[in-house]
Order: sequence, then C-alpha cells, then structure tokens
Amino acid sequence: MSMRTTDLGDETVDSIIKRLRRIEGQVRGLQKMVGEGRPCDEVLTQMTATKKAMESAANLILKEFLTLCATDVAEGDPASPEEIANVLRKFV
Repeated sequence: MSMRTTDLGDETVDSIIKRLRRIEGQVRGLQKMVGEGRPCDEVLTQMTATKKAMESAANLILKEFLTLCATDVAEGDPASPEEIANVLRKFV
C-alpha cells in the first residue's frame, strides 16, 4: 500500500499546501536576511522556525499515512511492516 498525497482528503492537502507556501516565504526571507548581512542569531532563529514548520507538515502527512494503514488493517487488508518501517525511517 503506497500512499499518495491524492489519498489524503482535500482539507488535508489544502492544509499541507498552505504550510508549504508559508515555508517557502520563510526561506525567501532567510535568503534576504543572509544577503542583507543580518546577525547570525536572527538567521538561526528564523531557520529554526522554518525547520519546525517543515516538521509540522511532515507530521501531518505521517499521521495521515498511519491512519490509512490502521484503517486498512481494520478492514482486513494488512499493512506491510516493511513499508511502515521505511516511512518511519525517512521521517526520523
């Protein structure tokens, strides 16, 4: 069972896209900050916020993946332990 983003609900996809657009803006802001010679602590603070935003988007996708796996198992279609392990390995 290889989950695709098309397997996610429209609301979830919209939420992920909104988060990614916000992250895109953060990265552009980082480029500008570095180009302007802003203090390193300010740049690192913004980088940390961007990293956390990426982790939040990844958490949402992982949650949906695991929910889909649980639903499949409940319906009698066993999830592949290898696939779940591979997804978790990429996440960590």
